[in-house]
Amino acid sequence: MQELPPSVILQDYLDKLPIQVQDDFQEIVSLMSLIAPDATLSFKSGIPLFEIDHEGLFGLAARPGYISLYIPDSELLTHFAERLLPAQIGSDCFHFQNLDKMNLNVIAELLGRVKSDLVHKIQHKKIHLH
Repeated sequence: MQELPPSVILQDYLDKLPIQVQDDFQEIVSLMSLIAPDATLSFKSGIPLFEIDHEGLFGLAARPGYISLYIPDSELLTHFAERLLPAQIGSDCFHFQNLDKMNLNVIAELLGRVKSDLVHKIQHKKIHLH
């Protein structure tokens, strides 16, 4: 059985979302792609996940009534919590109903910081392996 490319799976995922969620979801995916053009798109636990060197960078999921953006750094997420209002903050994600009430610049800054921290971690790991 041939495996579908992630872009086809992403489009299928988007097509199944309620119409009012699709634009916001696609806008966040585009932002993630812009911030991490070198990241690989995969699907784990049924959601789109961006990875660098097989390390989770950020993920996105549509849930009934909201969108969840997952990041692997709960401390960084806590640091951004006030600036992400009115989003609800979880331990590894934040939830928002739509982008109209969110500050996209803050989301971009957070995603950029997550990428920078992960790239630094990967480089540090490679230095210590040699």
